[in-house]
Amino acid sequence: MRISTAWSQQLSFNAMNSQQAKLAKVQQQLSSGLKISAAAEDPAAAARILDLDKSITKTEQYQSNIAATRGRLGLEESALEAANNIMYSAKDLTIQAKNDILSSGDRQAIKLQVDQLLEEMAGIANTKNANGEYIFSGDLATVPAFAKNAVTGEYVYQGGPQQRALQISPTRQVADGDLGFNVFENIDSSSPAADENGKRSVFNTLKALSDGLNSTLNPTSGEITGDRFLRYGLDYSAATVQFDLVANPGPVTAPIDLSGKKFAGVEDVVTEINAQLTAGGFNTDIQARSNGNRIEFASIATPGATSSIQINNTSGTFLTDAGFSNGQVKTGVGAQTFQNQLGDVLADLDAALGSILNARASVGARMNALDSQESQNEKYVIDTKSTLSDTQDLDYADALSKYQSQSTALQAAQQTFTKIKDLSLFKYL
Repeated sequence: MRISTAWSQQLSFNAMNSQQAKLAKVQQQLSSGLKISAAAEDPAAAARILDLDKSITKTEQYQSNIAATRGRLGLEESALEAANNIMYSAKDLTIQAKNDILSSGDRQAIKLQVDQLLEEMAGIANTKNANGEYIFSGDLATVPAFAKNAVTGEYVYQGGPQQRALQISPTRQVADGDLGFNVFENIDSSSPAADENGKRSVFNTLKALSDGLNSTLNPTSGEITGDRFLRYGLDYSAATVQFDLVANPGPVTAPIDLSGKKFAGVEDVVTEINAQLTAGGFNTDIQARSNGNRIEFASIATPGATSSIQINNTSGTFLTDAGFSNGQVKTGVGAQTFQNQLGDVLADLDAALGSILNARASVGARMNALDSQESQNEKYVIDTKSTLSDTQDLDYADALSKYQSQSTALQAAQQTFTKIKDLSLFKYL
């Protein structure tokens, strides 16, 4: 084997380059604080680092969701507390109004207070959060939860049918609010003024109190309301849809035909039905109304104990789509005496207080769940960051030791090269 001067020098160059590369890698680790600066250095560790980073980011988002949900539930709790206070004030006024020695002027003064409570309750039910969203409107957060019906003067729910929920862990969601329909409207009632499902809203209860104090003891007409939300409208452009509305006394039967029509929303459906009632001369006996996102039919000719409204299907799916049952009937009742009406108001105020209390208990339970999950998430983030640190963070003591070793090796290679580069076979010739 022949050994040339160039070959021996190349070996020295290679040794120095190798040591310089090793030293540069250690310097890079020391400057970045990381074991791995490129995935190619350790593909398995790099993949694990990406997974751990992703897991930490997702958990931190869950923590942000928890903070947002806690803020919204805190706002709801304040609103429910205010509603609770209104209910107690209304009860006190009702008991006061039942006193037979009060004059009509005294009752009018109480009525003014009740009207203020009613408006205040409507304001609470339409509370907004910091983002301008209505906290009791569910998944229709941009729409006020309750609106006043221009025809009846009653407040009707027009929010969404679904609660909104935020993810607080990979397997857990928590609702960030309650539906106004459940809290303020869907309240059990034994009053004759209850709807066909035996429910009366807190707004209708307060309105009944106000009307009674104003000596307005009107009979209740027959009214039926569908229980399906029609916020997306109805499309019967390629279908035959017909049904009859029957009003008593009479009876008066009004045929309705929605075939071949498409409706963008509940108001369009109501407008079309009322137009057909007017064209047929039935508008003095029967009326269609929007009740939030639902449809209501009322017998309006001679309200009283014998007044009723019935819906009968002829063809198509309108009854199912709107939440009616075939042949569904609701009969009105005669006017109550003042004392009986206020007695029912007191009972329904107690039921409304129970509904609000249940909502507050649910809010409290969810707040506790948020606290518990937040602690779990915090521990998970800490543990995951510890694992991530073990995987990617540099051991400075070990790295500094390698740095010293690589520096010494490089210096030795450089000194060796200075000795070798002066050697030549020609010196021996």
